Formats: sequence, C-alpha cells, structure tokens
Amino acid sequence: MITRTDLKWWLDLEPQLDWQFATTYADGAPHEYVASPRTDGLDASDYVRAAHVIQTFGEPMKFYKRTRIYLRTPMGWKHWTMDADLDDTNLVNRGRVEHVYGVQNMPMTRSETDSAYDSFASEWDKNHALTEQEQAQSIAFIKAVFGEKLRRTLDVGCGTGWPVTSGLVDPGRYVGIDPSTAMLNALVAKHPIVAGIHPMSWAASQSKRVLCGTRFDSVLSLGGSASYLSPTELRELVARGKRGAVVMHFAEGEAPIAEDLDPEIAQASLAAATEIAVRQLRIGRFVVSHIPTLTRSDVANVPAPFARLPVV
Repeated sequence: MITRTDLKWWLDLEPQLDWQFATTYADGAPHEYVASPRTDGLDASDYVRAAHVIQTFGEPMKFYKRTRIYLRTPMGWKHWTMDADLDDTNLVNRGRVEHVYGVQNMPMTRSETDSAYDSFASEWDKNHALTEQEQAQSIAFIKAVFGEKLRRTLDVGCGTGWPVTSGLVDPGRYVGIDPSTAMLNALVAKHPIVAGIHPMSWAASQSKRVLCGTRFDSVLSLGGSASYLSPTELRELVARGKRGAVVMHFAEGEAPIAEDLDPEIAQASLAAATEIAVRQLRIGRFVVSHIPTLTRSDVANVPAPFARLPVV
C-alpha cells in the first residue's frame, strides 16, 4: 500500500538529496536526477518506493508526444521515473514545473475525491487484478456478448483499464470512468491515448453530463464495480449500451480489498441485475451478468422481467 505517509517521506527526503544536473539535456530539457548507486541516502527499495509515490499522487503530463506521470511538489518541482515496471526503478528525475514541452493534451486523472483504491493502485495489476482464470472466463463471456473485438466501449469503474490491456478493445475506442486518481494514473501510464477518461463516480458523470447523449456499442462494469451502483444507476448504465451491458458484482461472501462497499447497495444492485439479466455466470469472486439494452423510459421503472436463461 502507498499512503500519504509515503508521500510525506518523499517530500521530506527530496531536499536532502544530491541532485545531479543532466548535462546532456541542458539545451533541450534541463533537469536533474538521482540514480543508483551514485546517490548517497537512497537504497534500491527507496527508488521503488518513490516510483510508487509518484504514480499514486502524480498526474499525467506530456513531454512532446510522450505521456508520463509527474508528481508536482510544493517547491515547484515535478518528479518522474522512466521504467515501465515501477519495481525496476533505479533513477528519479526532477525538473521545474514551469518547464513545459509540447501541447499538453494528455488525459486528466485528478478526481475531486479521495478513493479507498488509491493506496492499492500502483501495485494493482501485479497483486490485486483478476486472476488468470477470472480473466480467461471473463474474456470468453464478454466476447460471447459483444463479439471478438469490442467497438466503442464505456467502462465504469474502469480502474487500470483491463479491457484495453487484455486486447478486448482498442484504446481509441475506450472511455473509462473511475473516481480513483491513482487507478487512472496506472491506466494512463500503460495506455496514454484513449478516447476518454473521466475521474469521477458514475453518479457524478451523470449529474455533470460528461457523456452528453452518447450511446456505446459495448458497456462494461467489471471486477465488482457494478456492486457500487444502485439499481437505478445500474439501469442508467445499461441504457447507455446499444447492445446492453456486461456487469460484474461481488458474489455473496466476497468483498473488495478496499473495504468500502455498502452491503445494502451491493445486494440490491445484484438483485436488480439478476432480475433483468439474460445470462448470469459465477466467475471466481464475481457474478457476471449480461443485461440487454434498456430504453431511457425503462430506467426509472423497469417493466416485467426480461426472459432469461438459467444461471449456469
């Protein structure tokens, strides 16, 4: 876990370090760095810890065409790392915040609220994502509903963007909604060019009308994210799909690692999904449902249940 204690550690340590000026970049991109084993006061684990802090509390910025996650500090610096795997980090850079390179058209990940998932985000894909079996079965289920390759896709509670990472959907056809800045930072670090990122809850996206009247070819809410949606919010989500939605709720007896789930909402949401699903399947820790398309008039008052297949 990475918390504000780790952030304070790094901000307190920064002024004590011997930052070296990168002479080879003096003309084009002046910056400084600390590196292993040349810098005193840092060991291998410190570089890794700093990398996780930067991704957790930073935000995307552009270096010309390259998007990275940068941590702004109160003293006017921005810090970044270069390694794709945070656990392989052995160098940290810093440059002035006012030094900007190229058009800053990166996705925005800064949420208005803290999320219980923020502290897990930088290690999510390694330690907390769907298991291999859950991934394989989920991919098969989603492809059975939407086909081999998803087209324009909305993913609510998108986290680190597993549908893109798994190859189900191309980044340019993917819109993700999630209230966790750190989870979205992890997504953008892997997939810097996506169709849309909205750092907020589904309820906030509805009230702010960020999607306008857009309807999507495929709608997803995976990894237990659907358990956070009330029955009304679930129906609002499904109504965004031209071909319905695939949603995943936590199964009975299962709970998220963040321990922030309201059990009454989760139970009501799963019951609503079960009532209108045409197919439902237990996959690992989750109940996965295919819910057919709803019209806008269906959202407030769902009519008699759709005919559905038995749960398998």
